[in-house]
Amino acid sequence: MIIIDTKGSDNKKIDGIKNIPLYRFKPLAHKIKNINYTDFIFQSPQAVLNFSDHLHLLKKENINAYTMGHATNEALSSFGIDSISPNNPRSEELIKIIKDQMHNKKFLIIKGLNGLNIVSKFLKENDIYSEEIIVYERVELEDYTNLRNEYKSADAIIFPSVYAVEIFLKKIYTKKINAKLFCISNRILDQLCKKGLQGIVLSNYFSVGDLIKEIKRSI
Repeated sequence: MIIIDTKGSDNKKIDGIKNIPLYRFKPLAHKIKNINYTDFIFQSPQAVLNFSDHLHLLKKENINAYTMGHATNEALSSFGIDSISPNNPRSEELIKIIKDQMHNKKFLIIKGLNGLNIVSKFLKENDIYSEEIIVYERVELEDYTNLRNEYKSADAIIFPSVYAVEIFLKKIYTKKINAKLFCISNRILDQLCKKGLQGIVLSNYFSVGDLIKEIKRSI
């Protein structure tokens, strides 16, 4: 069985799953305002990597670091910084964690271009000081010829982002692809459905052994 994960980075290889990204990351120049932020929120592993020159700010006293999910938590941990992340990697779950301790705080949200703004919107609606900083963008690859052959042979394809779905439909998909399609959220599934394709939302994307078992049961 050939399982392909379309995630944009391969910082954690998983036996039995091929990571074949549909896009690459492009770092963006950025500056930090002269503000004493108390809390930092990282929305992706790539946000951590492209903010690495400023991570010393998180090693001061009484600074809190939050990450959107396990992979981002691990990326920050590789720099020696502990962070808090929800068990279920969703913006709504992170909001549950910060909402009772967000008053009199100053948040900096580190993200990619066109990244989710659910947490930022929540903070602003509650009159909590917050800023966003964009440190990278996702861009299409120069050539998809070889990737098309890889995807044609897949039995299962996993989409961890809406952008991956959009690139797949634009550059890869043909009716000759018979793979089962899997998503990690309903939001991503909705994007597939809009294009007339069916998919399944995974319950165990962040649990390696259970993930493969779940996919095999669904095929």
